[in-house]
Amino acid sequence: MPQRYRTGSQVPAAQLNERDAGRPEGTTRQAILLVEDESALREIVSLVLENEGYRVLQAASGETALSVLQEGCPDLIISDVMMPGMDGFALYEQVRANPEWSQIPFIFVTARGQRTDVRHGMGLGADDYLTKPFEAEELLAAVRVRLSRATETRAAINKASADLRDTIIRALSHEFRTPLALIVGYTELLEESAQETSDEEFYEFLQGLRMGSERLTNLVEDFLLLSRLESGTLVKENHALPERMVEPDQVLSHVVEQFEDQASARNISLTVNARAPGATVALSERFSIEIVRRLVDNAIKFSKKEGGRVILTTRQAGGFWILDVVDDGIGIRQDALAWVFEAFRQVDRAKMEQQGAGLGLAIVRGLAELCGGRVEVQSKLGSGSKFTIWLPLAD
Repeated sequence: MPQRYRTGSQVPAAQLNERDAGRPEGTTRQAILLVEDESALREIVSLVLENEGYRVLQAASGETALSVLQEGCPDLIISDVMMPGMDGFALYEQVRANPEWSQIPFIFVTARGQRTDVRHGMGLGADDYLTKPFEAEELLAAVRVRLSRATETRAAINKASADLRDTIIRALSHEFRTPLALIVGYTELLEESAQETSDEEFYEFLQGLRMGSERLTNLVEDFLLLSRLESGTLVKENHALPERMVEPDQVLSHVVEQFEDQASARNISLTVNARAPGATVALSERFSIEIVRRLVDNAIKFSKKEGGRVILTTRQAGGFWILDVVDDGIGIRQDALAWVFEAFRQVDRAKMEQQGAGLGLAIVRGLAELCGGRVEVQSKLGSGSKFTIWLPLAD
C-alpha cells in the first residue's frame, strides 16, 4: 500500500532525489495549490501529484488558500467547488481580483452531474474543470496542459515586454539625445567663440538653443500628459473644470494656419472643408487643439515628400462632431492598424526617424475617450491614411 505524504511535510529524500535527478541544477519543482475540504481526497490527490514530481501545497478551505497565496504564488491552483465557508467560485474571484495572482491557471473540481457548476466555472473564465471521481491520468493530463500553456503564455509576455522595452529605449534615446545635442552643441560654440561671434551668429546660436529646449520641453510635456491620461488623473481634472463649449471648426481653422508654413516647406497642400459651423463640444479648448494639432501634424509628417495633399473635412452626425483627416502618403501596414494608437508603438521607425517618441496618437485616443469620443484609422500601405475622430456634441 503506497505511503501517503502530508504537505507541507517533505517527500522522502531518496524519492525526491530520484525525481529531481534529471532536472538542471538550481531549478525548482512546480508548485500546485490544492484546495479540498475532504481530507482523504486531498491526501490522495497530493500523493498523485507529488509522485509526478510536483510540489503540493494543501488548503482545506478557501480562506486557508488565500493565506497560502500570501506566502507565494503557486504555478497552478486546483480547487473543489463545494466547500464550507468560502466556496471555489468565491476563491476564484478573489484570486483573479489580485493582479499578482491573476495569471495563475485555475482548475475547478466538481461533483459529477453538477452541470450548473461547470457552466458557472466556465462563465467565470476558469482554465479547466474535472468531475469527481476522476482517474489519476486525467488529473495529470489536465495539470500538464495548463502548466504548459501557462509557460508558453509567460514566455510570450516576457518577449513582448522585452520588445516593448527595447522599442521605448530606442525611441527615447533618439528623442532625448537630439534636442540635448542641440543645446549642448550651441552652448559649447558660445563658450568657445563668444568674443568673436557676430550678432548674426549669436542669434543663430540662440535659435538653436531655443529649438532644442522647445523640443525637449514638448517631449516632457507629452510624457506628463500621457501619464495623467493613463492614471485617470486627467479624467478627474476634466470633470472638475467648469463646462465650456468649444467650436471645433474654429479650432481646426486656427490649427491649420499654424501648420501652413510647415506644409508649404514640403510642397504639401492643406485643404479644409468645414461643414459643421456652430457645432460645439464639451471639451476644453486646450484638449481640442491638442487633438487636431496632432492629427494634422501626423498627416503632414507622413504625406508624400513633395506635392502631397492633406484634406480635413468636418461634419456632424449622430450627436457627434466628426473630423476626417486624409493624406495621400505612405500608408500603414495592415498588421500595424491594430496597435497604431498604443504608446511607443511605431511603424517602421528604423526607416523613418521623424516619427517622434510614438506618443501622439496614444494621446489623441486618450483625449477623445476622455469626453466620450473615439478615433479610428483606415489605411493601405502606399496609398495614404484616413484618421476619423468623433467628439460628442455639447447638450
